Amino acid sequence: MDDASFRRLVARYEHDSRDDPARFARVTAALAAFGYAAILLTLAGSAWGLAWGGKQLLHGRIAGWKLMLVLGCASLLFSLLRALWMRPEAPQGLPVTQKEAPRLFELIETLRRKTGAPRPDRVLIDGELNAAVWQQPRLGLLGWHRNHLVLGLPLMMGLSTRQLGAVIAHEFGHLRGAHGKLGQWIYRTRRSWYLLLVARERASLGGNVADIALAFFFRHFFPRFNARAFVLSRQQEYEADRAAHRIAGPQASGEGLQAIEVQSRYLQEEFWPALWRRAASTPTPAAEWPYRLLRDAMPASLSHAKANSWLADGLKRLSDVDDTHPSLRDRLSFAEVKPGLPRAAETSAAQALLGSALKDWIARLDARWREEVGRSWSERHRYANGQRHLIDELRNESATGPIDADDHLLWSRAARLLDGDAAGESVLRALVEQRPDSLAGRYELGMQLIDEAADARSEEGAELLRGVAEAGNHPWAFSAAARREAWLERRERFDELKKWRELLKTRDAEATAAMEALHDFERPQHFEPAQLSRRVLRSLQDLLRGERAAGRAFVVRKSDAAAPDWRFCLVIVERAKGIGQPDARSWWAELRERIELPCPFMVIDLAHPYWADKARAPLVQQMLAVNGAQVYAARR
Repeated sequence: MDDASFRRLVARYEHDSRDDPARFARVTAALAAFGYAAILLTLAGSAWGLAWGGKQLLHGRIAGWKLMLVLGCASLLFSLLRALWMRPEAPQGLPVTQKEAPRLFELIETLRRKTGAPRPDRVLIDGELNAAVWQQPRLGLLGWHRNHLVLGLPLMMGLSTRQLGAVIAHEFGHLRGAHGKLGQWIYRTRRSWYLLLVARERASLGGNVADIALAFFFRHFFPRFNARAFVLSRQQEYEADRAAHRIAGPQASGEGLQAIEVQSRYLQEEFWPALWRRAASTPTPAAEWPYRLLRDAMPASLSHAKANSWLADGLKRLSDVDDTHPSLRDRLSFAEVKPGLPRAAETSAAQALLGSALKDWIARLDARWREEVGRSWSERHRYANGQRHLIDELRNESATGPIDADDHLLWSRAARLLDGDAAGESVLRALVEQRPDSLAGRYELGMQLIDEAADARSEEGAELLRGVAEAGNHPWAFSAAARREAWLERRERFDELKKWRELLKTRDAEATAAMEALHDFERPQHFEPAQLSRRVLRSLQDLLRGERAAGRAFVVRKSDAAAPDWRFCLVIVERAKGIGQPDARSWWAELRERIELPCPFMVIDLAHPYWADKARAPLVQQMLAVNGAQVYAARR
């Protein structure tokens, strides 16, 4: 089922859920039971087929179809057992006892009694801006859950005690009565079917009768059950919110949600990037104490220059099928709370509930963080040294004349990594001044400036993005148009907005058509040299040297009439010989996350089943035959 069909199904089930929530939950539970019964019946059938076929072969009654039956049933049985056996995931965090934090446990017990939730078996504190209840079934499918309440120290530092109480009450709201049991039952069924789907897609032995029967379920039962489970999960989010409103009050709940929205953006865009930038100058994180800094930084984030902008962005997000949680605006509307940036608490929940022990918890989390990130920090430091050499090299070369636009983008990103936004901006301005036709340079500079608090700089960024969006059908046009639309909306410039949305619609259609064409390999193809600078290729080569699975690599440009002004590259990787190779179905995606190119691109792993198919051999040869395509070869 495609995404559009799934969205329509969710919308239909949401209507059914509003009409009769209790009946909707009963029907969904019945479908979950039916889904488990189907899996168990298939399990029994495959076990019987394996036993019968094995017995036939052992008695010498050998036939080709019996051998295929045994192999197919064994493969299916293995897939089913893996789908049913879900190893409980252990929650991360440091355990805290009642003796260590009596006021925290007093709050937890009060909220537990008021919600009617079971008492948590363990309370843990971790370093995330989040709170969660983890349920671990001691007996697998038979249940007997062990409940863990996980509280993030940054969350406790950023909220008042009452706001934190609303968050905990929401989590306990998921556990009370049959609500929690039904949610877990639905989750396990949904997860089992998903794992079975993945297992059968990867199975090298298939095509038996059971797989044909399961295909019916995958096409018709699972998408509908999945949509129902999604709607039920969202319904339960509202029910958990209702419990939080009843116990802590809707105002505290709404203020907490908005504070978390702002603080999340602050951590993602300001605090952690600034902290990791220091890896450029220090080889280890030994001198870093992030949670000590967060004690004051979390409350202060609510008065940050970008706080209102971050909250406005959060309020614009719509509920989507990517997340069972309703949107922030929908949750505030449900609480009947007017949106507005909350003030920082005079005394944070961490200070009030942990008291003098807070310093010890900060020290413990800081020590654990340094231990966990030590290797990544050192790798970032080595990478930064390489970027510093790159900057020196480009600075010296630029003194004798203009440098390649792609190299200029590399320079700006390196400067931003080492010295912050201002350094990257300076390099981008030089690029735009020297090459006004560089859409990539104008786009990156515009995206950096448009979020600035100063009106003049924000206006300059919006104007740069306007020019990029109006420049035609190219890789940055739609993104620039969408970002400027959000800016116009936030500034309430509605006269401009109406006209701008017409252009946005056009750029959206063009970008969709271009990407579909560039990712389509079933038609006649046209490939040509990528024409990337040697420094861009050097960055790719350095990355591939660290990948034992990479044998040879090629880079070509794919062109299509639907994307005339797009530079779209294909990075084609041929596997090295050797054991311990990464998964052929997912390695390309992991590799893509680590590659940086100045243009849109896709990674092709020639070991992937799609590309390893003999039917694709002529297409692969056509790509590899492009002049100058090979850019890397591992040492043998």
